[in-house]
Amino acid sequence: MKLSRSVALGVLTALAVPAIAAAHPAVYTSQQYVLRPGDTCRITDAVANDACITDNQRTTYAVGNDGFAMAFTEGTIANPVGATSETNGAPAGRGMINYRFLPGTWRGTATPANRELWLAYGPAQTELQPHATCLEAAWDTPANILAWQEDPFYDYIPWQKTAVGIGDEPAKWIAVVKNVTGVDLTTLNTAAEFEAACEAPAVGGTYYAADASSKITSALEKQITDPLQSQITTLQTSLTTLQGQKAAVDAQLAAALAPKPRALALTLSAKKFDQGVAMVTGNPGTTVTVRARLSAATAKKLKIARTISSKKATINADGAALVNLGLTAKAAKAIDKHRPSLKVTIDAVGGGVTKTATGTLTR
Repeated sequence: MKLSRSVALGVLTALAVPAIAAAHPAVYTSQQYVLRPGDTCRITDAVANDACITDNQRTTYAVGNDGFAMAFTEGTIANPVGATSETNGAPAGRGMINYRFLPGTWRGTATPANRELWLAYGPAQTELQPHATCLEAAWDTPANILAWQEDPFYDYIPWQKTAVGIGDEPAKWIAVVKNVTGVDLTTLNTAAEFEAACEAPAVGGTYYAADASSKITSALEKQITDPLQSQITTLQTSLTTLQGQKAAVDAQLAAALAPKPRALALTLSAKKFDQGVAMVTGNPGTTVTVRARLSAATAKKLKIARTISSKKATINADGAALVNLGLTAKAAKAIDKHRPSLKVTIDAVGGGVTKTATGTLTR
């Protein structure tokens, strides 16, 4: 689609003028000559040999609305040769409202009565339909059309679930459509599904596809965004590097602050004792088993098991555990009868490590 130079410049100028494009759509119209498929005439055939394109024109639009700009083209190329109206087939005037023909002071404030007048004012009506529509149904009324808009920008309720890109907000019309027709547009996907939903007996409308759209500020947007994107990429790269460096420092700090591993150690309260007390040191939370054991010969002589005491303990947060090595009842009875002092071995087992110490049991 090609827009005339004056129209394109006019739209961009309008976007820069708050009075025109601050909050209401301005629609600029031009005609486009179209060569139909199969037409053989060319500009080189003869002077002014343009009948095959001048009798087949399409209307094109440029829209500026609240800082947004889009271009639209009516209908499709006609075939066979012959003049055509080139619209999408929708009823005349059921398109976007052109506020260039509704000066602010003249149109007044947005009272309910004035909003209906703006919608119905002939010079402001256009054939432009940026959205697909479902028209000519019983619910297709000015009241419902105004229900989803504050100041009316469109003389219809859109029949699609996505925005076009000129400041339109789908949530506003989707709610109205569901309320008046029972159709949830968010559940539909293909053009065929939207058409079938519109023309179902319960809805009773006629489906019209949207006019073709294209962006007219792509190059300008690219000029604006490319330098920013380059800076963003640079910043993201720097951020990734910094995050990696921070992670390395965090790991070093965590390692420095982490409690140092403590080797398991066993210490007796005395070398001679009538009841042993052992201190076990090591990593906090380690479970240890501490045993007092006789030699095999002594145990055989006393007719008791070698292990005369066995206790479990957990090393506390300070890295230590005190264990009282009270004798088993059978061991105490046998040893008390024997009386002489006995050599014992104390072992502590925890975390896969065993530590031993020797002492003398006296009773």
